Order: sequence, then C-alpha cells, then structure tokens
Amino acid sequence: MQSYSFLNTILLVNGVPITGFDEGDDVIQLARLGDSAAHTIGADGLMTVTLSADRSGEVIFRIQQTSDSNAYMAGLTTAQENGAFVPIFVQFKDTNNNDIGSGTQGYIPRPADMTRGNAVGSQEWRIVVERLDLLHLGGAV
Repeated sequence: MQSYSFLNTILLVNGVPITGFDEGDDVIQLARLGDSAAHTIGADGLMTVTLSADRSGEVIFRIQQTSDSNAYMAGLTTAQENGAFVPIFVQFKDTNNNDIGSGTQGYIPRPADMTRGNAVGSQEWRIVVERLDLLHLGGAV
C-alpha cells in the first residue's frame, strides 16, 4: 500500500523553504521546456532519433497572498530587475515517495500577478532554469 501527503513535500528556492501554499492538486509543477529526443523519418522509412542537450525547465508554484514567501520571491525579482542578478536554484523533494526535482541557474521572468477579492487569493511564481533534473522514484527506496 502507498500513501501520500503534501506535508511530506519540500520546495526550496536558493535554500529558503517556500511556505503558505495555495489549495489544489497542482500547486507545485516542475516541467521540462522541451523534449529530450525527437525523430526524423527518412524517405526510405528509416527513423533517426536526435537526442537533445536542452535540459531547460520551469518550476511554477502557487502560494497564498498572505504567505511570507511572496516577500522573499519579490525581493529576488526586485534585485534581478535592478541589476543584482543572482542565479536561482530550486530543489524539490517528496520525502514520502522520494521523488526529486533540481533546477539550476535560473531566473524569474516576471513578478507574480496580484489579484484581490472577497477571499484569500493566490500568487503564481515561475522560475525558468537552465537545467531541470527530475527523478521519479515513486516510493522506491
């Protein structure tokens, strides 16, 4: 039998834990920007596979507007926009299932949008990284 709890999920941005996540089943997303391989079929019907060196990716996460992590992320964005560019590193781990994601040499394309209303809202942050490694272990030890 397997189990899962978001309580066993850790997301670090430059070593700082992100907290105050929004509700939902997709508050943290890690994805490669392109395919790792592509193919070409020749006129004779034979296929050639081209392996890509592109390992770039993005990490998208949503936190509540009340999360202290918004101030941290906004500070990184402000520093970047004012010329004090510091590459962003992202580490993700599902400690229950041992799934790991690691993003290196990244940047924040733009600040999170602000929306306010009757109830607490969320802010979505996006980090694009030069290299995103994803290791799906799914509970294997």
